Amino acid sequence: MNRFMRALTSAVRILLWKCRYGGRLRTSWVQGFDRPHLEIASGAHVQLGERIQNRGDLYLICGGKGELRLGGHVFLNTGCSVSCMEKTVIGDYCKIGNYTVIVDHDHNYRNDGSEFLTGEIVIGSRVWIGANVTILRNTHIGDDCVIAAGSIVKGDVPAGTLYYQKRQTQQTVIARRQP
Repeated sequence: MNRFMRALTSAVRILLWKCRYGGRLRTSWVQGFDRPHLEIASGAHVQLGERIQNRGDLYLICGGKGELRLGGHVFLNTGCSVSCMEKTVIGDYCKIGNYTVIVDHDHNYRNDGSEFLTGEIVIGSRVWIGANVTILRNTHIGDDCVIAAGSIVKGDVPAGTLYYQKRQTQQTVIARRQP
């Protein structure tokens, strides 16, 4: 599909989303979406920066009173899923690998009050996230980080670090990236 047709298709899709979701969706008209699936609950809000691109299926789900924000120039590869019930923020110029899952809530299996346990996820700018990564609630990833493929991330990852997990020992390693 040439650029003009892709831009036209994207604009029509965004127009339909704006009709469906109204003020709950804030986005620019120029996006590079390929098979996106967007769901926004009645109390939730989604803000999409400029020129977001994806390849293949993309799932953006914002439930409850959630707030989902994607910065400008973010790329999400095939099969990515972002599910938000509290707050999820992805900074500018992030690259996210195939089949990455970002979820700011867990099911409350103890069932001692609410159905879900929620937290926030903040991913800084210029972060590179490898394929098959899972990012869980209460995670903050600083600017300029690299998250290695297959990692499970929960907690704080300082800016400018390489985060990976050794599979033999299930040990998490955070190493300083060299500039």
